[in-house]
Amino acid sequence: MKTLFELLREETPGNIRTQLLSKINDIINKLFSSGQKVGTLSLITNVFSPIALPIGAMLNVHATQILEQALIRFRRDGCEDLYVILSTLGGDIHFPELFIGKARGLGFERINIIIPSIAMSAGTLLAMLSDRIIGFSFASIGPVDPQLIVQTPQGLRVISAIAYKRLIEETLPRLAYEKKLGVDGLSRLYIAQDMYLYQESLRSLDYVKKVLNNNVKLKLDENKFEELLSTFLTDVETHSKPLGLKVLKELGFDVIFLDSNDKYKELAELIAEYYSRVEHAFVFEPSKGARILLIGAPFGEIIQEAIVQVVKPPPHRVGPPSQQQKKEESTKNIQILGSQ
Repeated sequence: MKTLFELLREETPGNIRTQLLSKINDIINKLFSSGQKVGTLSLITNVFSPIALPIGAMLNVHATQILEQALIRFRRDGCEDLYVILSTLGGDIHFPELFIGKARGLGFERINIIIPSIAMSAGTLLAMLSDRIIGFSFASIGPVDPQLIVQTPQGLRVISAIAYKRLIEETLPRLAYEKKLGVDGLSRLYIAQDMYLYQESLRSLDYVKKVLNNNVKLKLDENKFEELLSTFLTDVETHSKPLGLKVLKELGFDVIFLDSNDKYKELAELIAEYYSRVEHAFVFEPSKGARILLIGAPFGEIIQEAIVQVVKPPPHRVGPPSQQQKKEESTKNIQILGSQ
């Protein structure tokens, strides 16, 4: 007979999520496994606190270190195929290659990315590097446009690598031509720019192209690969422009839509319920800070928070009595003159 503590523990939100993930793992094993044991984990980054920096809720190298512990445990349990429930707005552009490399190095035969809702930027790149993508037809992905975080006197700024490259190579020359500034005028425009930032923009874009060439090019038809580069990298309109999973399907990626076949109905419902409970954890479960990272597995979960502190405005400075009196007299005089 279970104790009261055990009964209460079973009903905690975290334990309910873990149980759901175990059920998801069992269904995936029945649907997709051809004899290999599968391991399912969740990787979800988000932030809903208005006083927490969104850049803290991103995929990063630190998350890879935590994920590695889960991957090692899966391998010890005999898992050969890995399934990752992914939801993120993006992150470190090096994360996808690093994570996939870790998983391959540990011996996982197939890496599958499940997208219940959104996987933008670095999340999209991670999906591209996987062996198969599973998700809902309404799920969103987006351009793989590296974002550079720059410290300015006004605080942190996030700058699009593609946008800065276009500024230097297209916008400024066009502006100089239209305004008839000549070579000297264009030179002055360039001097006013941060050329180190331009260099880093080029380097980050070259890195993404290299990763896609090394890992994705062989999967796709040559024309489709060029279309991929155009859609997700070179001809991007805005960094946050959402694209549907069907775009990857049309390009030739192995994509399964959970809402397209009744045989996936149970799995789709479990994933939807699990994801809604994770969103609830980010918004409503009591915490000291803003929740930014959740890594879940059938054997437990890790939730990380960004401790946020509200900066109070400085107290109003009051000058010496002599200054206060003079200021009041001066103000009074102005008011009198105005009334006359």
